[in-house]
This record gives sequence, C-alpha cells and structure tokens, in this order.
Amino acid sequence: MRVLIFGGNGRVAKAMTSLMLARSWKVTSVIRSPSQKKSIQSLGDNQKGTIDVIMHDLKDLKDSDDVRQRILDKCRPDCVVFAAGSFSDVYGIDRDAAKIIIKAATSHPTVRKFLLISFPASRRKPAPWWDSRDVKDYTSEKNSYPDIADAKLQSDEYLVAMSRKRKLQDSSGFQAISLRPSWLLTSPGTGRVHLGKTRALGQIPIQDVAAVAVGLLSREDTHGWYDLVQGNDRIDEAIDKAVRDGINSIDGENVEEMYKVAD
Repeated sequence: MRVLIFGGNGRVAKAMTSLMLARSWKVTSVIRSPSQKKSIQSLGDNQKGTIDVIMHDLKDLKDSDDVRQRILDKCRPDCVVFAAGSFSDVYGIDRDAAKIIIKAATSHPTVRKFLLISFPASRRKPAPWWDSRDVKDYTSEKNSYPDIADAKLQSDEYLVAMSRKRKLQDSSGFQAISLRPSWLLTSPGTGRVHLGKTRALGQIPIQDVAAVAVGLLSREDTHGWYDLVQGNDRIDEAIDKAVRDGINSIDGENVEEMYKVAD
C-alpha cells in the first residue's frame, strides 16, 4: 500500500510510519523543515517498506489543485493520513490545511482511504452514551481548548461531507476514518485499548494510537469516527469488535447537516 502522511514529523505520524514500513508499505512523509528529513528517513533503516520525504510547509498550501498537482499526482497514494497540528496556528493547519488536503484527496482517483487524527471532544454536543461525569469532562475540554475543538470539528465534518460526495460519484467504497485519541502518553504501548464509544476523557500511549491507526487502514471495512482510550481489548480484537458491531462515534451528531458543507 502507498501511504501519504501529512505532519510526518509528529509523534503519532512517526510511530505510524515505522509500523507501516514493517508491513512493507511505501510511505511518503510530508514535513516542514529540512532539519527533520534525516530522522524521518532513518525510520526506514532495516525495514521491509520504503520511505520518501517531501518538504512542504502546510501553511503554504494554496488550494486543492495545488495539493493534487504538487503532491498527490507525484506519489499517487492509496491512502492519505492527516496527522498535522499546530498550537500556534490552529485554524491555519488543523482546519484550513486539513480541508484543502481532504478536498484534494477525496477527488483524486488513486486515493481510496483517508485517516484524520482528531480527538473525542470534537463534536457539537455531548455523546448520547456519556454520563454526567463525561459531559462535565467534555465541556471542560471544549472550554479549555475552544479553537482546537472548533478547528478539528470543522475538519471532521468536512471529511464526512466530502467522502459522501466521493461515494455518490464513485461506487468503489471510499473509506473516511476519523481516529479520535484522548490525551497522549509517551509511555510504551500496552496493546490494550477501548475503541469506539468511549468515555469523554482518558489517556492512550502514542504507540497504541499508531497501531490502531495502521490496523484501521489495513482493512477494507473500516470507516467513521472512532474514539480511543486505554482499555482491556487487544488492538486487533478492538477493531474487529468495532467493525462487527457497526460502532461509529458520530452517533448523536447531525450528519445531514454535515453533508451540506461539501463543496
């Protein structure tokens, strides 16, 4: 599989890259600075897959045509991952760059899958499976990081809308995945998670986030919103369960309204 990762120097992206290379996938990592190139290329040492690097600051993206012509047409990926984020330019990266890339990817003929890294508070109202403690945590998260919550939500909703537009035009079964891990830990992964309809707030090792993301991309039957925290299920079992039970954390949101933002 050919994978294109935006935000390739991020912790989740680098962990994903290593796991993808171990599966013999071909990875193209988009990074901002030349100083990051060597460490990204070193991820391919003694791996089965191959890695290429593209240097492009996401702040400089003009529009979806720019992304298609300068990046997508060159590497022709099967799937695209958006793992970028910026505390200093939240709307410029987490919303605007994400939406430009989503539009480009969902209209590109080689792209069959798109995975967006988001977070559980990215929703317009409390989830129907939450209790009062969860609602309090959700409200606190949104109030503490209002710009991040808003930017991520707009990107999540835009991916829903644009993937539906793609599916209406193309019956090949485009997979749009929003993976929504709670607070990230740098401790070693445990291989045990709760995936799907989780509590509003939790923790999860970066390595486990990466393993879940790669596991979701490796299948042809994954799509929708998946919240993610530490749990008791093995990662492969958690993904199997989410697929088997049709779990989608988008439940409770107004999906019909989301469809209207497609352009």
